[in-house]
Amino acid sequence: MSHMPHIFDTHTHFFSRAFYEYQAEQVPGGNVYELMEKMARHGIEIPDGDPLKHRDRFIAELDANGVTRAVVFASVPDEMEAVGEAARTSEGRLFPYAAVNPRVPETIEKLASLQDTYRFRGMLLFPAMHGYPIGDPAVNFALDLASDLELVVFVHCGLLRVTIRAVLGLSPDFPLEYSHPKDLIPVAKSRPNLSFIIPHFGGGFFEEFLLVGKECPNVYADTAGSNMWGMFQFPELHLDDFYLDTVRIFGIERILFGSDTAGFPRGYRKDVLKAQVRAMHDARIATDNQSLILGGNLSRLLEV
Repeated sequence: MSHMPHIFDTHTHFFSRAFYEYQAEQVPGGNVYELMEKMARHGIEIPDGDPLKHRDRFIAELDANGVTRAVVFASVPDEMEAVGEAARTSEGRLFPYAAVNPRVPETIEKLASLQDTYRFRGMLLFPAMHGYPIGDPAVNFALDLASDLELVVFVHCGLLRVTIRAVLGLSPDFPLEYSHPKDLIPVAKSRPNLSFIIPHFGGGFFEEFLLVGKECPNVYADTAGSNMWGMFQFPELHLDDFYLDTVRIFGIERILFGSDTAGFPRGYRKDVLKAQVRAMHDARIATDNQSLILGGNLSRLLEV
């Protein structure tokens, strides 16, 4: 991949040990130690409790795949310290975003209390996972903080599956009623000073996703993952089709490449990187514009 431009991945999950402990704690009456062992027996490599060791392995994966920098998610509030410390000590390779649950104000207060130490760059909202509409008044408190701290706001829309939950006997899927991209339109319009990001080309709601892009110039497209959502379109869409339509509506400068890397032993999603570079080529996106999608746009958005 030496011919490729600098890559700044907008969507990776750090998945520290704290993430897996949190998942085990969701099992009613479960023994966390035993459940962690169960996950390991299913082939999940549970990281060491020292986030710096996991940081080193994570950065080695970036190096092996030609990725210069990456946004790393604290996918649950319990991960904020681990992800924050890994990013703080990464010598500018990792940029942390933190998940909060507006229905649990303590998670927002936690982010605020840690900001001076860890300099989070983004806030993650998962309406389907936490069971609230994005227009819920409780979200205003979170968005006020995002505005005060100058954070970008990632809003998960579309299908959401946390596969590790199936190993624990929990449903890996979350209801779709709070997953519609169009619900973000009034929120984004009411907060023109904030930049919002929708991942996965809308995660199965591609037409709604495009509507949001047309209506809201402060919403960005995150290309993350394999994007198997094309099977839900008729006729079926392929990855280059997603790119063509997204460029047409969002324009080049509001599209951010993401791999959706998450966990070991799989490691960095080089298959996603290769597929998306190929799709951009097939969509006849100029080389300079590919460079913007692969990192230039995110550098500008985060001012780094």
